[in-house]
Amino acid sequence: MQFQNKNKIAYLGALTLLFSYAEMIFPKILPFFRLGLGNIAILLAFDLSFPSFLLLTLIKSLASSIMSGTLLSPFFIISLSQSFFSGISMYLLARLNQVCKNKLFSIYGISIFGSALSALIQILLSSIYLGKGTLALLGLMLLFSIFSGILTAFLSQILHIPSQAPVLIRNMGGQTPKKSITPLLILLILSASICIFLINNLIFLIIVFFLSFFFQKISGRKIYLLPHISLWLFIMITSLVVPNGQVLLSIGKFSVTKGALLQGVIKSLKLSSVSALSQCAANFKPKGDRPLALVLSYFRGLSNIFRNTQGNFLFKLKTALQATEIQDLDN
Repeated sequence: MQFQNKNKIAYLGALTLLFSYAEMIFPKILPFFRLGLGNIAILLAFDLSFPSFLLLTLIKSLASSIMSGTLLSPFFIISLSQSFFSGISMYLLARLNQVCKNKLFSIYGISIFGSALSALIQILLSSIYLGKGTLALLGLMLLFSIFSGILTAFLSQILHIPSQAPVLIRNMGGQTPKKSITPLLILLILSASICIFLINNLIFLIIVFFLSFFFQKISGRKIYLLPHISLWLFIMITSLVVPNGQVLLSIGKFSVTKGALLQGVIKSLKLSSVSALSQCAANFKPKGDRPLALVLSYFRGLSNIFRNTQGNFLFKLKTALQATEIQDLDN
């Protein structure tokens, strides 16, 4: 397959990370309820060839999973699936719209459709592992996707990106490149993550849970407890709504059962442990001019501009998008 300018694809991929990074300003109470601002860059990439657009959706999932520390967790499969299917659906709708001379769908309609499909895939895949209780969120997720779809479409119309990717400058300021995790360590972490999902012994999982946070700490990654707390609350609630085994407590028509409680704890321990281990793998920084390495270099430069710019949310974004040179100080 022939791909278009790899710097442009890498820059668009970095923009998906920048918008997702900017989204972190807003509080996230539940794991699945995200605005999905990363789709802004996808809405701006319909002029790419189909192979290039496919590459962009793949890079978006890989890069975001590396940055968020979910690369070795089930959330990567969910992220990859929803990005692929929602992205391709929006691309096809945009191309169909062009054939019909822009008479079928507005950018808002395309964005809402992609957001709703992403929510549907996310809930369906999550229910396979977390249980049928997750399906109870489908209605709320679809309603939320309408809002997020409108917001991302609006921002894609008021934010302008350069027609050519900015110049990428590496190794500025004489800084010594930071150490990154080796592919061998990633393989070991991946093996450990697979083992965690194959074992259901509660004592073993508790030990692994604390060890994974220890390894995250010594790898140089900060430990943020709020995402784990929200994950635990979500898993426990979705597990307890499906009764299983002996009733331990009854509150009106709602019963807490032993089997459901145990399964909820086990699933929570597994996902938190793997997420912590994935944070260790997030220190992996690919080198060279391959697309993923370029994406992360562009992102580090863009996020540095975003952080160091004074002003409101939109002003910070616009300033980063106006940069004609991007300096990767971490390469």
